[in-house]
Amino acid sequence: MLKSINLSLSSACGADCLYCPSNRGKKIKQKIMLFEWAKEIIDEISSDDFKKYHNIESIIIGENGDAFLNKDLIKILRYIKSRLPQIRVEIFTNFQNFTEEKAESILREKLIDKVYCNIDGYNNQNYYNVKKLDLDKTKNNLINFLKIREELNVYVPLTFFVLTLNNYIHTIHNNFDFYPTKLKDHNLRNVPDDFSIIKKQLKEILDPKKDNIIKSWVMGWAEREKFADKNINYKKYSCPNLTRIEEEAFIAPDGTWYACCYDSNNELILGNVITQSINEIFFSKKRMELIKLLKNKQFEKIGGPCKTVNCCQLMKKSKFVSYLARIVINKSNENKKFFKIIMKMFT
Repeated sequence: MLKSINLSLSSACGADCLYCPSNRGKKIKQKIMLFEWAKEIIDEISSDDFKKYHNIESIIIGENGDAFLNKDLIKILRYIKSRLPQIRVEIFTNFQNFTEEKAESILREKLIDKVYCNIDGYNNQNYYNVKKLDLDKTKNNLINFLKIREELNVYVPLTFFVLTLNNYIHTIHNNFDFYPTKLKDHNLRNVPDDFSIIKKQLKEILDPKKDNIIKSWVMGWAEREKFADKNINYKKYSCPNLTRIEEEAFIAPDGTWYACCYDSNNELILGNVITQSINEIFFSKKRMELIKLLKNKQFEKIGGPCKTVNCCQLMKKSKFVSYLARIVINKSNENKKFFKIIMKMFT
């Protein structure tokens, strides 16, 4: 049963984050989802036949790209709300293109229910070194969003994930014994961790009753190429996204249903929702086989990003804590409640 749909309304992104793969979305030629295609997907999700098999609780916008680069974003959000008013709509954004005008329309019409964002540097230089973006522009759009939210008295909480330069560089080095692939300036290894400063800055403008700030775990998906030709002990690893793959659909701008959000270059294709129904793909032999192989840890046979499943694992600077996280992920495939409890302890 599907519980969530992840819609990539745009696979394009103005950022070039240190922790994101360089090949992200390159196989998808159609970078922007057409309104007609989004409408077709939403119509199927809202149909009685679809609801016989699935209980969709949320639609997540902004999967593997910047949804605000899609000129039809607000039109699509309006259509979702008109057809699926009870469904929670969540959006991922770096706030670069979440302008005051768009915030006004989205908040006034209550088109989204939650916003996820990441601010990974306390000043322009640190932020640029992580994301290659302008912090002033991000903060200006964020402050306008907060101002409009307060004026309209709309409950749309913000969750900030913070992955600092220092945290990423040294977590990769401590766990993999090399420095990040995209780190060109080795002097940046000595930049102090600025999480506490970022947290303090955000707390000054956020609402403690609505908003949340989380220190991100690190994942090594941008480092896959370093392991492409190396032998990996697959018995040590489980798929950390197995539950999501079982319960969620990940749909690219051209309608491609790919394995999961860690499949950054859309290598593991299950079907296409423009030419097939979602149910057809959901119940397909290809999808069932993928899940079976994941459960049996046959990552090499699956290929694609699964061949470097070690890069999908959640990590901390401490190798020991990273090791414990792997144990939790292994256990989570057997007991999802246990996974949620333990992960809260580490966050």
